[in-house]
Amino acid sequence: MMIPKDYDSNSVTMTANNLLLLMANDLAEYIDKEMTRKQGVQWLATLKETNYAYRDFNLKDPAALLKDLARNGSSQIRQALNSRIERGFLKNYYDDINVLLGERNVWIHRQVQETTAELLDLVTTIVRVATPLGLGLLAECTAVKDSILKPLEDTISEVIMVPIPQPEAEKIAEIPAKIEEVPEVSPTPDIQISLSEIVEISANDSFEVGDAVTDRLLSHSYVLHLNGEIRNRATDEVLTEANPQSAEKLGALLIVRKPSGGRLRITEEGYLCAFFGDKWGYLATVNASEWFPDHLTNSTTKTEKGR
Repeated sequence: MMIPKDYDSNSVTMTANNLLLLMANDLAEYIDKEMTRKQGVQWLATLKETNYAYRDFNLKDPAALLKDLARNGSSQIRQALNSRIERGFLKNYYDDINVLLGERNVWIHRQVQETTAELLDLVTTIVRVATPLGLGLLAECTAVKDSILKPLEDTISEVIMVPIPQPEAEKIAEIPAKIEEVPEVSPTPDIQISLSEIVEISANDSFEVGDAVTDRLLSHSYVLHLNGEIRNRATDEVLTEANPQSAEKLGALLIVRKPSGGRLRITEEGYLCAFFGDKWGYLATVNASEWFPDHLTNSTTKTEKGR
């Protein structure tokens, strides 16, 4: 894989798509090798003959592969991975694969900000999935990371005691050396939100929950925890600390609409999105005054429903 020397929007997109393709290829090869070791070289043909759900399954189709691993609790190919993942990490691991499926979607449809910060965030997600399996593309991930960070480090080393401001969109996520559990967030004590309050908040909706959102997504990304807490992935800051006035009601609404929690993204208009099936879909609308400081610039007037 060619590693760019300089990154513009096109080279960022090409690099992201190449990494996603390599990830899918390496993962498919790993699964094929493990399943062959366990069941013999005809394992896939046998699976297609004996299990109707896999009749048309294509191991080399990235979307089909990731979807089966992430969302099929009775997946027949998870057994190739489970022995390499500690039992206590299995849920987190398959959640990471689901996140990777969602990230693949936004890159393919070019809904993402084509910046090096977004590329590094994708690399981080890939590394979390690839590291426990020792996949070959980890070398490419390291090369991409170094090609982006090394010039910055060299520049910084030449400037003594002069801070270099970094715009929010270019904040760089660190790549973990190994897969780790998502930091625990203490349950929000006694969240009190009535049905009437949920109805009141819902009246501001711009779309139906789950409707496809095709707008460009901002570089910020978040995690919705099962207790309704919302965490900024870049800083680990939670909304109850950043904006306690709106955090509890908003978190309660979001977890009602997306009980499984997971990755959230947001558009410039303040449309919060979650990954539904094969698309990023509408979850709620928020204003700058209700959200993390400096993440939005939209006004305090909600977008009219149906726009």
